[in-house]
Amino acid sequence: MSSEGATTEVEEAGLGKYSPVVYFNYFRKNARAVVSPLFYLVAALAYYTLAKKFVYNSLLNLTAGRIEKLSEFPFLIFEAGVADEVVETASFYFTTAICISVFYGFYSLGKGNITHRQYDIRLQAIAILGASPFISYSILHILWLKENDASWYFDLVFMEEMAGFTLSNQWPFETILQDTRWQFYRVGLFNAIRVVLLSIAGCTILGIVIGVSRLSRNRMLSGLAESYVEFFRNMPLVVQLFFLYIVVLGANLPPFKEIQDNSFFDWIFISNRGVVVPETEIVDMTLFLLGIGTLLAARIYIRFSERVLIDDDEIEPTQPFHFLRRPFAPFGKRIEPILVDIIFAASILVVFYGIFNVVEWNYTVKPQASEGGLIFRFLLSFVQGISTYEPLSMFVLGLIILILSTLITFNVDADGLNTFTVDDSSKGLRYRSIMWGGVILAMGILFYLSIGVEQPNLITEKNGEELSWGLWKFEEGTSQSVSSMFLTLWIGLTLYTTAQVAEIVRGSIQSLPRGQVEAAISLGLSPYQRLRLVILPQALRSMIPSMTNQYLNCWKNSSLAFVVGFSDFYAVFTTIVNNAGQAVPVFIMILLTYQAGSLSISAFMNYLNRSVTKVKI
Repeated sequence: MSSEGATTEVEEAGLGKYSPVVYFNYFRKNARAVVSPLFYLVAALAYYTLAKKFVYNSLLNLTAGRIEKLSEFPFLIFEAGVADEVVETASFYFTTAICISVFYGFYSLGKGNITHRQYDIRLQAIAILGASPFISYSILHILWLKENDASWYFDLVFMEEMAGFTLSNQWPFETILQDTRWQFYRVGLFNAIRVVLLSIAGCTILGIVIGVSRLSRNRMLSGLAESYVEFFRNMPLVVQLFFLYIVVLGANLPPFKEIQDNSFFDWIFISNRGVVVPETEIVDMTLFLLGIGTLLAARIYIRFSERVLIDDDEIEPTQPFHFLRRPFAPFGKRIEPILVDIIFAASILVVFYGIFNVVEWNYTVKPQASEGGLIFRFLLSFVQGISTYEPLSMFVLGLIILILSTLITFNVDADGLNTFTVDDSSKGLRYRSIMWGGVILAMGILFYLSIGVEQPNLITEKNGEELSWGLWKFEEGTSQSVSSMFLTLWIGLTLYTTAQVAEIVRGSIQSLPRGQVEAAISLGLSPYQRLRLVILPQALRSMIPSMTNQYLNCWKNSSLAFVVGFSDFYAVFTTIVNNAGQAVPVFIMILLTYQAGSLSISAFMNYLNRSVTKVKI
């Protein structure tokens, strides 16, 4: 021990107390103690430099006469015409004070000796103080832009003007040049929603099939599934869309002059102009809604009959909506869950009524009939439309009731009132099979009576004379055309997103404990039964959050519709920017539309995830 100490002293004496080697050894042994202060110093300098720029511009905007709307406010710091040196000096003092307060706040938090509540309050105060230069600059600069830049004009009056252009994809709507831009936005939004919903359905089915196939013991099947995933996952979506539109559909679809020879029993016609399908129309909305109501009524009855009763003493009176919790004497059940199920079903019917009458959506209050702003007119139209069963008002009303009933359902679930038991005996299985068979039969009959289908009628002659193929057309009211642009976007989004979903399915299945599969094998279950009853239900717990991200990507990737000439709302708004010049409010509407769609998808998937994960394993 002594010899080692002596050697160390000799080495230090030989190297010198301030030798670079000594500093290097100290840094090597205490790297964190040296790097941490340097990191904090660099972060402090970066924050100070950035904050000072924003504080300077904020103070500059608080100069009298700079922003007209602030001329009468008492917090204007400088008079008009003040020198830049004064603003620079003031920004130095303001920024220094903010930085000292922020870093002293973090230092005091590190010392501890405070409660959790005090910690949260101080941390929020520090965050607000640290972000104040950027928040103040954003607000003041937007006010300055509104006064000095015509493109920052936020009034949406221009959306009520004539559009001045046409759309290539507008089913089921019909638009003309004289329609307002709101009408064109509605068409574009509907186009985007229908292609995304179809893509989500397609990628979910294909993704599950391909994801399971990758785990197959069949070498060829698993190899094909892997090749599909690697090909579509590693190729940009825009390249796939171009390839589908130009090479696959554009080159392989037959010309319109050969459309007679490319039909499916004269009901479906295929050509380079698209796919023509029979005209489908709901001729009796009451019977159609009754068909959907039959399914919802079966759901209410099943939940009513399979619900497990809970004593009143086991329910917490502090939960919301406790005033509804009373025994339902005639049935011996509690009334609240039944009412919630009925309200939820009714809201679904109202929403479907609005969706299937989307062509008739309109404001009941015209712009010239009200002097209020857009929001006031919409609310007034909503209230007036309810009394006349206007489809847009009914859709909004159903959506509000649907959200409220879903929130109440969460409280009912938390109280344990939605606990169910299933009769798996042979008698119970036979009873459910008979009941569902009757429900499906009743729905089929109601849908058959309520939906009218018209066979496409291709007109090739007029007044007994045969027309040239360039004049051929389908009789109005007998056909619907699915354009090649829609098919390209739908197929492209589906194939691209399928590759991502397939990997999620594969990873989720492989993350399950091997004992679950072995237990299913020991029970004598077939591979399909193991997949349906054991593997997929448990894999859903980890699949749903990741699949939510892919569904959101599918919604956002639909903005590439302009690549193939499909008129979604992004393409419509881009055209509006070119002919109206209101770029800022238009792009804000684009952002809000994408946010609304993303939040809707997230809300639905979170509800589904909550339903899956409420059973603890």
